[in-house]
Amino acid sequence: MESNPHILVTGAAGLLGRAVMERLIAAGRRVRAIDRATPETLKFPVEKIDLLDGAAIEAVLMNGIAGIIHCGAISGPMVAPGEPALVAEINIGGTLTLLEGARRFGCGRFVYCSSVSAYGPTPAGVDPVDESAPLAARDIYGASKAAAELMVRAYAGEHGLDAVALRIGYVYGPRRRTRNLPWLLLRDALSGRESVLPDDGSFPEQRVYVDDVARALIAAYDAQGVAGRVYNVTDGRVTTQREIAEMVRSVLPSARFRFTDGMRPSGPMQARFQISAAARDLSWRPDISLEEGMRRYAEWLRQHEF
Repeated sequence: MESNPHILVTGAAGLLGRAVMERLIAAGRRVRAIDRATPETLKFPVEKIDLLDGAAIEAVLMNGIAGIIHCGAISGPMVAPGEPALVAEINIGGTLTLLEGARRFGCGRFVYCSSVSAYGPTPAGVDPVDESAPLAARDIYGASKAAAELMVRAYAGEHGLDAVALRIGYVYGPRRRTRNLPWLLLRDALSGRESVLPDDGSFPEQRVYVDDVARALIAAYDAQGVAGRVYNVTDGRVTTQREIAEMVRSVLPSARFRFTDGMRPSGPMQARFQISAAARDLSWRPDISLEEGMRRYAEWLRQHEF
C-alpha cells in the first residue's frame, strides 16, 4: 500500500462528489475519483467504475486508499422513479460493495451520504427533530437510504469500521440540473416564463447549499471520535415553497409564479431538523443562507444554461 494513500470519492462526477473533490484538491489532499459517468468538463480525472462491479471496487481499495467519502447513488426520488429495483440495487448494493471492500482491505474513515428522506414523515409534535427519531421512509428512495445507512452503522458496530453517516437535506445550487423547486423557479424566471405549481405553496422544505454539504462531508471525514454516529445536515430552517418563490423574486424581480389548489407535493411532511450535533462534533454549520444560495444558483444558471 502507498505510504501516502488517497481519499476515494465515489459519485465524483455528480453534484456532491464533484464539490467534495474540488475542495479536497484545493486543499492539496490526495484523492481518487470514481463514477459511472466521466464527463469531459471535469477538471480532474475520474475512473469509470460502477459501484456494483465488485472486482473493480476491490482493485481500487486494495491499492492505497486511506478512506472513502461515498457520494455515489441514485440521488433522489425524482431520478429513476419507475425503476424501484434499480434504486435499491445501486443505493443499497453499491454501498454494501464498498463496505465489504473497506472491511477487507482496512480502509479508514467511511463517510456515507444518507438523506433526511430516510426519516419519512417525522413524528407529530416533535420539533426540532434530532437524530434519534425513527426512520420511517414511505418511498423507495428514502427506504434505500435508510437501509444502506443501517448497513453502514452495522459495519461500524460489528466489524469496527470507522464509519459515519450524514442525513442530508434537499441539496440545491450550481450544477444541479435534476428537477427541484429552486431550479424550476429560477429557470422559468430566466426564460421569461410563469411558474405554475400544482399546490398551495404551504409545503415545508429544508434546503441546504451544495458547498455547505461538501464542507460537512469533509468535516465528517476529518473528525475524531465519531465512528458509528449519524448527523443531520440541513440549513437549520424550514421554508415553505411560497417563501422560496418569494426569494427567487427578490433575486430575479421579473419572476412570475402561480400556486394552485391542486395536488400536494409527494414528499413527506417533516418538522425542522436539529443540526446541533454536527455543530458540536464536526464543527460544522451552514455558511450560505437560502437567500444567498438563490443568488449564486441564479448566476450559475444564467451563465451555463441561457
